[in-house]
Amino acid sequence: MEDERIFELSASKALWLLSPRLVALVTTMNKEGKVNAAPYSFIGPISIDPPLCYVSVGKSNKDTEAFARELKQFVINLVSETFAQKAINCEANLPRGKNELQEFGLHMRASKKVVVPSVKEAPATIECELTEVIEPKDSDHILLIGRVVAGTCKFMREQNKPDLDAMKLIMHVAGTHFRLVGKRIDLERRY
Repeated sequence: MEDERIFELSASKALWLLSPRLVALVTTMNKEGKVNAAPYSFIGPISIDPPLCYVSVGKSNKDTEAFARELKQFVINLVSETFAQKAINCEANLPRGKNELQEFGLHMRASKKVVVPSVKEAPATIECELTEVIEPKDSDHILLIGRVVAGTCKFMREQNKPDLDAMKLIMHVAGTHFRLVGKRIDLERRY
């Protein structure tokens, strides 16, 4: 017989049930050319047609929001195990004018369709043009909504699809708890 116990969770612990989430190092740039890089795990797709995605940014991270609003662009750089600690280090509160990528030994490379640089170490990138900023009522985060204009991927599998296993992407659960993307399973879909 199955165990019928149900445990009550606080609202903040209930959010853990929506974990793990992919980790991205989001790059933005201001009009003077200063690049900002910050890690986020509240990211995801919104729409296929048009291709839209979001990054949920804490209101305390002023540069990501301000720079994205200024140039109307951002790049989502997926984080792999090979540079995970360096990417997470980018959340450090550095003095104004310091480039997080340079400070933690990461490298910039030109993006394909946007001016904002991507991260050379990232196994995959999603380049976005900012279309909207949503500020949910009573929230400590805002949503940057971006139209996907380009993407890159270093690892591909059959049928020209990204190979998530080869990328060794990391996912965030909570606090210092991270995981790697797990094994692939295929399920039938009836749509």
